[in-house]
Amino acid sequence: MVCGSILGKVRAMYDDRGKQVKEAEPSTPVEVLGMDTLPEIGDQFQVVTDITKARQIVEYREIKIRDQVMAKSKARIGLDALNAQMREGETKDLNLIIKADVGGSAEVLADTLEKLSTEKVRINVLRRGVGAITEADVLLAATASDALIVGFNIRPERKAAEMAEKEKIEIRLYSVIYELVDDVRKAMIGLLDPVFKEVPQGRVEVREVFRITKVGVVAGCYVQEGHITRNS
Repeated sequence: MVCGSILGKVRAMYDDRGKQVKEAEPSTPVEVLGMDTLPEIGDQFQVVTDITKARQIVEYREIKIRDQVMAKSKARIGLDALNAQMREGETKDLNLIIKADVGGSAEVLADTLEKLSTEKVRINVLRRGVGAITEADVLLAATASDALIVGFNIRPERKAAEMAEKEKIEIRLYSVIYELVDDVRKAMIGLLDPVFKEVPQGRVEVREVFRITKVGVVAGCYVQEGHITRNS
Protein backbone atom coordinates (compact mmCIF):
# COMPACT_ATOMS: atom_id res chain seq x y z
CA MET A 1 0.00 0.00 0.00
CA VAL A 2 1.06 3.59 -0.64
CA CYS A 3 -0.25 6.54 1.38
CA GLY A 4 1.19 9.88 0.33
CA SER A 5 4.95 9.31 0.33
CA ILE A 6 4.81 6.34 2.75
CA LEU A 7 5.13 2.71 1.74
CA GLY A 8 3.75 -0.17 3.84
CA LYS A 9 2.13 -3.57 3.97
CA VAL A 10 -1.18 -4.21 5.73
CA ARG A 11 -0.40 -6.32 8.81
CA ALA A 12 -3.82 -5.98 10.44
CA MET A 13 -7.04 -3.95 10.26
CA TYR A 14 -9.49 -3.06 13.03
CA ASP A 15 -12.95 -1.51 12.80
CA ASP A 16 -14.27 1.36 14.96
CA ARG A 17 -15.06 -1.09 17.80
CA GLY A 18 -11.59 -2.61 17.89
CA LYS A 19 -12.60 -5.85 16.17
CA GLN A 20 -10.13 -7.26 13.64
CA VAL A 21 -11.46 -7.32 10.07
CA LYS A 22 -10.17 -8.77 6.80
CA GLU A 23 -11.64 -6.17 4.42
CA ALA A 24 -13.04 -2.64 4.45
CA GLU A 25 -15.72 -1.53 2.02
CA PRO A 26 -16.37 2.11 0.99
CA SER A 27 -17.24 4.49 3.89
CA THR A 28 -15.92 2.01 6.46
CA PRO A 29 -13.48 3.54 8.95
CA VAL A 30 -10.59 1.24 9.88
CA GLU A 31 -7.32 1.36 11.78
CA VAL A 32 -4.50 -0.02 9.60
CA LEU A 33 -1.24 -1.40 10.99
CA GLY A 34 1.85 -1.77 8.81
CA MET A 35 3.26 1.69 7.98
CA ASP A 36 6.74 2.79 9.01
CA THR A 37 5.61 6.33 9.82
CA LEU A 38 2.32 8.22 10.03
CA PRO A 39 0.95 9.81 6.83
CA GLU A 40 -0.26 13.39 6.54
CA ILE A 41 -3.92 14.36 6.81
CA GLY A 42 -5.55 14.16 3.38
CA ASP A 43 -2.98 11.76 1.87
CA GLN A 44 -4.57 9.35 -0.60
CA PHE A 45 -4.42 5.63 0.20
CA GLN A 46 -3.69 3.26 -2.69
CA VAL A 47 -3.26 -0.50 -2.98
CA VAL A 48 -0.38 -1.41 -5.30
CA THR A 49 0.28 -5.01 -6.43
CA ASP A 50 3.85 -4.41 -7.65
CA ILE A 51 6.34 -3.52 -4.89
CA THR A 52 8.80 -2.02 -7.41
CA LYS A 53 6.10 0.30 -8.76
CA ALA A 54 5.15 1.26 -5.20
CA ARG A 55 8.75 2.26 -4.40
CA GLN A 56 8.94 4.35 -7.57
CA ILE A 57 5.73 6.18 -6.62
CA VAL A 58 7.08 6.90 -3.12
CA GLU A 59 10.46 8.12 -4.41
CA TYR A 60 8.79 10.41 -6.95
CA ARG A 61 6.49 11.91 -4.31
CA GLU A 62 9.40 12.43 -1.89
CA ILE A 63 11.30 14.37 -4.56
CA LYS A 64 8.22 16.52 -5.30
CA ILE A 65 7.71 17.27 -1.59
CA ARG A 66 11.39 18.18 -1.16
CA ASP A 67 11.27 20.49 -4.20
CA GLN A 68 8.15 22.22 -2.86
CA VAL A 69 9.76 22.79 0.53
CA MET A 70 12.97 24.11 -1.05
CA ALA A 71 11.00 26.47 -3.28
CA LYS A 72 8.92 27.69 -0.34
CA SER A 73 11.78 28.35 2.05
CA LYS A 74 14.66 29.89 0.05
CA ALA A 75 15.91 31.11 3.42
CA ARG A 76 19.64 30.33 3.34
CA ILE A 77 21.03 33.71 2.35
CA GLY A 78 24.35 35.36 3.03
CA LEU A 79 24.91 38.03 5.65
CA ASP A 80 25.29 40.72 2.99
CA ALA A 81 21.90 39.85 1.48
CA LEU A 82 20.33 39.72 4.94
CA ASN A 83 21.74 43.15 5.84
CA ALA A 84 20.45 44.51 2.54
CA GLN A 85 16.99 43.19 3.37
CA MET A 86 17.15 44.82 6.79
CA ARG A 87 18.16 48.18 5.31
CA GLU A 88 15.41 48.01 2.70
CA GLY A 89 12.81 46.99 5.27
CA GLU A 90 11.89 43.78 3.46
CA THR A 91 9.81 41.08 5.11
CA LYS A 92 11.80 38.56 7.16
CA ASP A 93 10.87 34.88 7.37
CA LEU A 94 10.52 32.66 10.44
CA ASN A 95 10.50 29.08 9.15
CA LEU A 96 8.91 26.35 11.28
CA ILE A 97 8.65 22.57 11.22
CA ILE A 98 5.73 21.38 13.37
CA LYS A 99 5.34 17.86 14.78
CA ALA A 100 2.43 16.90 17.05
CA ASP A 101 0.87 13.85 18.70
CA VAL A 102 -2.25 13.93 16.50
CA GLY A 103 -3.03 15.36 13.07
CA GLY A 104 -5.69 17.75 14.37
CA SER A 105 -3.23 19.46 16.71
CA ALA A 106 -0.63 19.84 13.94
CA GLU A 107 -3.23 21.40 11.65
CA VAL A 108 -4.54 23.84 14.28
CA LEU A 109 -1.01 24.88 15.28
CA ALA A 110 0.04 25.48 11.68
CA ASP A 111 -3.04 27.62 10.97
CA THR A 112 -2.70 29.56 14.25
CA LEU A 113 0.99 30.32 13.77
CA GLU A 114 0.67 31.31 10.12
CA LYS A 115 -1.99 33.85 11.13
CA LEU A 116 0.62 35.58 13.34
CA SER A 117 2.41 36.79 10.19
CA THR A 118 2.80 40.55 9.88
CA GLU A 119 4.06 42.95 7.23
CA LYS A 120 7.57 42.70 8.71
CA VAL A 121 7.80 39.04 9.79
CA ARG A 122 6.24 36.18 7.86
CA ILE A 123 5.64 32.71 9.40
CA ASN A 124 6.36 29.83 7.02
CA VAL A 125 5.31 26.33 8.10
CA LEU A 126 7.56 24.18 5.93
CA ARG A 127 6.29 20.86 7.26
CA ARG A 128 3.64 19.70 9.68
CA GLY A 129 3.38 16.10 10.70
CA VAL A 130 2.42 13.53 13.31
CA GLY A 131 4.78 11.54 15.51
CA ALA A 132 8.23 11.96 17.01
CA ILE A 133 10.74 14.42 15.58
CA THR A 134 12.94 12.43 13.20
CA GLU A 135 16.35 12.82 11.57
CA ALA A 136 14.54 13.82 8.36
CA ASP A 137 12.97 16.80 10.17
CA VAL A 138 16.36 17.92 11.51
CA LEU A 139 17.96 17.46 8.09
CA LEU A 140 15.27 19.61 6.49
CA ALA A 141 15.78 22.32 9.10
CA ALA A 142 19.56 22.26 8.59
CA THR A 143 19.85 22.04 4.82
CA ALA A 144 16.74 23.66 3.41
CA SER A 145 15.62 26.46 5.63
CA ASP A 146 17.41 27.07 8.96
CA ALA A 147 14.04 26.38 10.52
CA LEU A 148 12.97 26.10 14.13
CA ILE A 149 11.51 22.67 15.01
CA VAL A 150 8.45 22.76 17.25
CA GLY A 151 7.13 19.64 18.99
CA PHE A 152 3.70 19.46 20.65
CA ASN A 153 3.12 16.58 23.11
CA ILE A 154 5.91 14.55 21.46
CA ARG A 155 9.66 13.97 21.90
CA PRO A 156 12.51 13.78 19.38
CA GLU A 157 14.05 10.43 18.52
CA ARG A 158 17.46 9.86 20.11
CA LYS A 159 19.37 10.09 16.83
CA ALA A 160 17.37 13.16 15.81
CA ALA A 161 18.25 14.90 19.10
CA GLU A 162 21.93 14.07 18.60
CA MET A 163 21.87 15.40 15.03
CA ALA A 164 20.09 18.59 16.13
CA GLU A 165 22.76 19.22 18.76
CA LYS A 166 25.53 18.63 16.22
CA GLU A 167 23.93 20.84 13.55
CA LYS A 168 22.93 23.47 16.14
CA ILE A 169 19.24 23.20 15.19
CA GLU A 170 16.88 24.40 17.90
CA ILE A 171 14.08 22.06 18.99
CA ARG A 172 11.32 23.48 21.21
CA LEU A 173 8.92 21.09 22.99
CA TYR A 174 5.52 22.14 24.37
CA SER A 175 2.41 20.68 25.93
CA VAL A 176 0.38 23.92 26.14
CA ILE A 177 -0.60 25.72 22.92
CA TYR A 178 -0.60 29.28 24.30
CA GLU A 179 3.00 28.86 25.56
CA LEU A 180 4.05 27.79 22.07
CA VAL A 181 2.28 30.74 20.44
CA ASP A 182 3.82 33.10 23.02
CA ASP A 183 7.35 31.89 22.26
CA VAL A 184 6.84 32.22 18.50
CA ARG A 185 5.66 35.80 19.02
CA LYS A 186 8.87 36.50 20.99
CA ALA A 187 10.94 34.94 18.21
CA MET A 188 9.20 37.21 15.70
CA ILE A 189 10.04 40.25 17.83
CA GLY A 190 13.66 39.07 17.91
CA LEU A 191 13.78 39.26 14.10
CA LEU A 192 12.71 42.90 14.08
CA ASP A 193 15.27 45.70 14.04
CA PRO A 194 15.60 47.54 17.36
CA VAL A 195 14.14 51.04 17.46
CA PHE A 196 16.25 53.59 19.32
CA LYS A 197 14.50 56.67 20.62
CA GLU A 198 16.08 59.57 22.46
CA VAL A 199 13.92 60.96 25.25
CA PRO A 200 15.33 64.21 26.74
CA GLN A 201 14.89 64.62 30.50
CA GLY A 202 15.96 68.20 30.71
CA ARG A 203 18.49 70.82 29.68
CA VAL A 204 21.29 72.38 31.77
CA GLU A 205 23.83 75.13 31.30
CA VAL A 206 27.38 74.49 32.56
CA ARG A 207 28.32 77.54 34.63
CA GLU A 208 31.67 76.39 36.01
CA VAL A 209 34.06 73.43 35.68
CA PHE A 210 35.91 72.14 38.78
CA ARG A 211 38.92 69.80 38.68
CA ILE A 212 39.07 67.71 41.86
CA THR A 213 42.00 65.44 42.69
CA LYS A 214 41.14 61.70 42.64
CA VAL A 215 37.64 62.55 41.48
CA GLY A 216 38.00 64.13 38.07
CA VAL A 217 36.11 66.92 36.40
CA VAL A 218 32.89 68.18 37.99
CA ALA A 219 30.51 70.51 36.16
CA GLY A 220 28.60 73.12 38.04
CA CYS A 221 25.28 73.32 36.20
CA TYR A 222 22.12 75.40 36.13
CA VAL A 223 18.90 73.54 35.14
CA GLN A 224 17.12 75.48 32.44
CA GLU A 225 14.25 73.10 31.70
CA GLY A 226 12.95 69.63 32.60
CA HIS A 227 14.46 67.85 35.61
CA ILE A 228 17.79 66.19 36.45
CA THR A 229 18.29 63.29 38.89
CA ARG A 230 21.42 61.86 40.54
CA ASN A 231 21.73 59.08 37.94
CA SER A 232 20.98 61.21 34.86
